[in-house]
Amino acid sequence: MDFLFSLEDSGLGQLVSSSIWGYPIFLSFHALGMGIVVGISVMFALRILGLAYAVPVTAIAPYWRLAIAGFTVNLISGTALLFGSASSLAFNWAFQSKIAMLIVSLFLTHRMVKVCIKQSETVSRNDKILAILALSSWTLTLIFGRLIGYIF
Repeated sequence: MDFLFSLEDSGLGQLVSSSIWGYPIFLSFHALGMGIVVGISVMFALRILGLAYAVPVTAIAPYWRLAIAGFTVNLISGTALLFGSASSLAFNWAFQSKIAMLIVSLFLTHRMVKVCIKQSETVSRNDKILAILALSSWTLTLIFGRLIGYIF
């Protein structure tokens, strides 16, 4: 607990929790980063599932770099938000579930990127199952993220 309180007492923790602009600014960046990484992940999944079939699967692989940039923004802003209320978030089951689902979602998305990078334009049944799992895990990640503010 002392470590969690020290995070909250840090300059960043105080900026997020005590200033009028800190929390809204970091939350806005968190939403933007999330929109980028989740949006691109959904784009990969939908293409693997057959949507926009005129676009080659391999043509969307370069968007992964943009998704990584969005995740970087998300990681930095999410860390700042964590510093603002570390002592309560550490024991919040919705936060813990969000982080667990985020790890699963990133893993599944990375696997989808590998499908899009390979030189073959064929998409197997397993690839489609992967895409459905990724869409489901991102959905759960977002739901748990929204629940954080309502679970104490």
